[in-house]
Amino acid sequence: MKVILIDALPKLGKIGDIVVVKNGYAKNFLIPNKKAICFTEENYKSFESKKHEFEQGSIARLEGASKIKALTEGKNIIIIENASDDGRLYGSVNSSLIASKINELIGEKLVEKSAIFLNKPIKETGIYEAKLALHSELSISVKLVVSRTESEAQALLNPKKPAKAKEESESSSEENSDNDAQRKPRKKKEKASE
Repeated sequence: MKVILIDALPKLGKIGDIVVVKNGYAKNFLIPNKKAICFTEENYKSFESKKHEFEQGSIARLEGASKIKALTEGKNIIIIENASDDGRLYGSVNSSLIASKINELIGEKLVEKSAIFLNKPIKETGIYEAKLALHSELSISVKLVVSRTESEAQALLNPKKPAKAKEESESSSEENSDNDAQRKPRKKKEKASE
């Protein structure tokens, strides 16, 4: 099917390109999501008259994507979910939940679930990374922290290394006390032999 792109798409083309795609891709994705229109002479003339509007819309979306990047860069998206004691979630974390958390963080509804891509389904607590394809020219990665409580999320983000050092100091102090216990009887034996 021949379509006219009204939005820039990576690997497909820029605004105004006439491309041939499979019928299902055009009817199920491009046209309903307002990424393309069917190619006819009448539609092409209509597109030419509105091309400037489509380009302005693309620029506005790019500015919105830049705003989202600035607000989420370096921040952790904390998602609190019910999970068993071994960390398995009772459900899973999906793209619509992630989108709502990001929108909550930035204070506006700018991110849609279709813009979020996960490497694998999230079914356990832990730290994950998701890719946000906000615009054809801009995509970012965000860090997701999935946990049962806020304190557990902080523990995942800041693993306590001093606890190991504390354990080592306790075990070394026990060894020292054992060594001291062994030294004291020696002194007594030496005194007894004199």
